[in-house]
Amino acid sequence: MKKIIKNILSVIVLIVMIVAIYTIIHMDILPSKYLFLFLGIEIILYLLGFLFYNRKNIFLIVLGVILFLLSVGVNGVVYYYFGKTSDYIDLTFNIKTYDVTTKYVLLTGANNEISSLDNLDSNTSILFYEYSRGVNLATKKLGNYNYQKTNDSYDSLVRTRNENLYFLISYSDYSFVMDASNELSSNQFKIIKEFEVVEKVPINQKNPDSYNIYINGLDYSGSRRDFNMIATINTKTNKIVLTSIPRDYYIYVPDYDMNDSLTALGTVDPEISKRALERLLNTKIDYVLNIYTESLVKVVDALGGVEFCSNSSFYTTHDMTLGSYEDNNRKLYVSKGCRQYNGLEALAIARERLHYSSGDRARQENCRKILISILKKLASTTTLTNYNEVLSSFDGLYTSNINKRVITKLVKSVLDNPNYDIIEQSLDGYDGKGIGRLGSGEVWAMRPNENTVNSASVKINEVLNSK
Repeated sequence: MKKIIKNILSVIVLIVMIVAIYTIIHMDILPSKYLFLFLGIEIILYLLGFLFYNRKNIFLIVLGVILFLLSVGVNGVVYYYFGKTSDYIDLTFNIKTYDVTTKYVLLTGANNEISSLDNLDSNTSILFYEYSRGVNLATKKLGNYNYQKTNDSYDSLVRTRNENLYFLISYSDYSFVMDASNELSSNQFKIIKEFEVVEKVPINQKNPDSYNIYINGLDYSGSRRDFNMIATINTKTNKIVLTSIPRDYYIYVPDYDMNDSLTALGTVDPEISKRALERLLNTKIDYVLNIYTESLVKVVDALGGVEFCSNSSFYTTHDMTLGSYEDNNRKLYVSKGCRQYNGLEALAIARERLHYSSGDRARQENCRKILISILKKLASTTTLTNYNEVLSSFDGLYTSNINKRVITKLVKSVLDNPNYDIIEQSLDGYDGKGIGRLGSGEVWAMRPNENTVNSASVKINEVLNSK
């Protein structure tokens, strides 16, 4: 009977060990040297435990039990952390598509007697803004009408207001024009239908050793692309280049055959901004990572705050308010030097530009600093104490077309060589004006400084093509 119990315990320990080993191999993030080291320790612990456990000497039996318990404990920890991480990576990156939801509104003039879609027949003419994201899905979902496309959102809104026309436009495009215009306001319009469309965006299944990721962040309104960065990563040479681009950078947009600022492209597919930046920097961008502001606060709080170092002391222009631009006089005092900041505080710093004489240039630099601080905190052992909370905080943080193999290869590369060479650079330009919002009107813009563009392009392609 005792022998049977002993054999059962040995089998249980063996099963726990096999499950942990399978989990690690399935994740494929441990470099070979660490994987073999782990396997060696696992096998030695089990064999010694089995050898001692099956002796008649009580001391050796106890020692064997201790080794078994140590093996189970180590494997339990490994299974917990690696299993949680593996499940998250599979759920987030081991997919074929991700969903993008766009809210649409059908507008008419406030004085129009028509207030419901039921009052319109199939002969009704409806203008639609051809640059709104997923507009083909929107017209299909709205129904069978006499659609007429327009490429000028501002003029179409003016006509809709004055002539009681019907205009289909994404809500973020509509909000952008309302915020940017002194002549238009939402009380001049009536929404007779609002609905959502969902696009299926494919994941890029390629897995190169070096690649560019376009990282962008939208503001609260979901219509301005405030943060723009290209991360160039080479897992063979262990180098990363982080290139910041000011949000008002005025560049040629191939999809529309016209110039516009990056921030004004916030309402459209980020692939459009990506192609414009590819042309600007003479490089290929492989992946897109779309970050959402409010979720970033949750991540920083889950990490227990992040460090930010300031060269000066100041009060932030914006409130520490989430999801709103309202001014409730909850300003943050940022002291000179380095200190820890929580999520709302980090967000207030990331949004700050008016305090700095360099304006948005400083904001992009601060965003880059905060992003690096977050990555360093994620890589630290302190994250293990509330690992579940940290993983949960990523929900809603981003969408991306990056595939699982790219992520696991990068993690494996960083574990193999933690001392990655990180190079930071920024594009610069000259303050001015241009025809923006896809031709709708004159806007403040930053004209590119070609020297900084060319220098950044050289460095990106140099790291990208290094062997």
